[in-house]
Amino acid sequence: MLEILSIILTLILISKFIEDRTKIPFVLIVIILSYIANQFFELTILRDNFQEIMYLMLPIILIPDVLGLSRSELKENLSSILFLAIFAVLISISLAVGFTYFINNIYDLSLFHLLILFAPLMATDVVSVGAIFSKFNLPSKLKLYAEGESLFNDITAMVIFFFIAIPFLNGEDLTLSSLFEITFKTVFLSMIIGLVLGLLGYYSFKHSRENFEEFISVYLMASLAFLFAEELKLSGILAVVIAVMFFKYLFDKEGHYKKRNYAAVLMHLNSNEGRSLLSLRAYKKESRYLGLFANAVIFISIANVINLDLLWKYKNEIFYVFILTTIIRYIVLYAFTKYKKHPIRWTNILTLAGMKGGLALIMIVSLHDDFIYKEMFLAITLGVVVLSIFVYTTILMTYLYFQKNNLIVDKANEHHIYIKGIKELVDKELDTGAYNEIVFEDLVENEINRAQRYNQIFSIVAFKTNKEKLRKISQTSVRQSDYFGKINSEYYAVLLTHTSLEDAFYFAEKLKKIAYKRTLTITQYMPGDTKDSLYEKLDNGLKTKKEIDIEI
Repeated sequence: MLEILSIILTLILISKFIEDRTKIPFVLIVIILSYIANQFFELTILRDNFQEIMYLMLPIILIPDVLGLSRSELKENLSSILFLAIFAVLISISLAVGFTYFINNIYDLSLFHLLILFAPLMATDVVSVGAIFSKFNLPSKLKLYAEGESLFNDITAMVIFFFIAIPFLNGEDLTLSSLFEITFKTVFLSMIIGLVLGLLGYYSFKHSRENFEEFISVYLMASLAFLFAEELKLSGILAVVIAVMFFKYLFDKEGHYKKRNYAAVLMHLNSNEGRSLLSLRAYKKESRYLGLFANAVIFISIANVINLDLLWKYKNEIFYVFILTTIIRYIVLYAFTKYKKHPIRWTNILTLAGMKGGLALIMIVSLHDDFIYKEMFLAITLGVVVLSIFVYTTILMTYLYFQKNNLIVDKANEHHIYIKGIKELVDKELDTGAYNEIVFEDLVENEINRAQRYNQIFSIVAFKTNKEKLRKISQTSVRQSDYFGKINSEYYAVLLTHTSLEDAFYFAEKLKKIAYKRTLTITQYMPGDTKDSLYEKLDNGLKTKKEIDIEI
């Protein structure tokens, strides 16, 4: 086992080195290297225990993805996410099953056989999507569509596969009312398990005294949620997602304490509640590293499942399913983006963001060995997974590169900066002297990278006031080393480099005299914070009615 672990760590390290220097996605490199390594080393243990490895790693992968979700953005775009994760999946499966059943003249496949084949192939891989999108400056709504869909459509696919297709195939008599009852029971009970484990994880994390105890608390919470749900034949993924989201919600709610001055905030941070809140923010960064490791283990395992002879035997079926699912995905997403009035390039990007992962293989591997089509379905699913990873990723990276200027224009329009081309985008507003939203986001990202690299601190003060006072702020109150800019169409902010929370509070007191009768909010960068988490804290603070709100 030590040899296996050493090989896995070596493959991950080499893959990361190559990705950092060539910008080739980590997923592609690790699969290629793993397949090569399998020719020289004995890695059959990964193939023989593929399903167990997947179940072991899934909770670890889901934790950083859910923790990274912006609750405010998710709430704002909930209808779109639900459409992509539920209705788009149902429509896509129906079209794929119906079309294939209509033209099928080779295999004697029933509707429920086809349901078993196509349901797993509608679950997309959130980690692959996130890894690619992180390399480009994309509109936040486009990212949310892709990542939200990838996170939640797994649940829809698993419910259809395990609670509809398999029971029908086994001859169980399921009526429309019983289908509704099973679906409701599965979703409801999975959510109850998630809520209970999320609450227990929250209190366990709060009362932990060491980082290691906090680490164990979160992963035990996710693992138990998954385990209990799976043991009760429910949705383990939904239970984990709800557990982590509820866990995060409780900490977010805890951060909105009703304190008005710096001394009270400092007292709160020195309390057990305050320390646990800061620990959670630091923990997010650690969870991303472990999530990356877990995802690498899954793709290394996938590489060791690949059987080229089997793939070649069913090559026609693989290409048919791959092309059909791609076309159907494009049609459904085209209708969605057309309705939302997004440009056609969003349809292309979201279509190519439909990479498949290990979850599809888990579903097929879980079929009983005496299932007559198991070999063919496994070959088709594995072939589509591999093709989607390599073909989609390659085309998507190329497409994003050539569309980067248009996507910056889309991002500008998202911030109500209406321009037709990148050349029209100016760095600062002429009337206020503030950096526009896009440039200010880049400045925040750069400051986060600097803070992580050199262990520095910085703070942001956000506010809303009129144009005359904004010009006065930019001319008299902002130091040469600081940055004054917009965070959205309504609110402005000052990024205070090398500035602690205490100094930021005193700056806000002075700023308050200029921005009279306006709410100000302050946040300080903490280890583990991202640009999205900082903006979310500012957004929370600006919604309060306090004169000066501090969000940690």
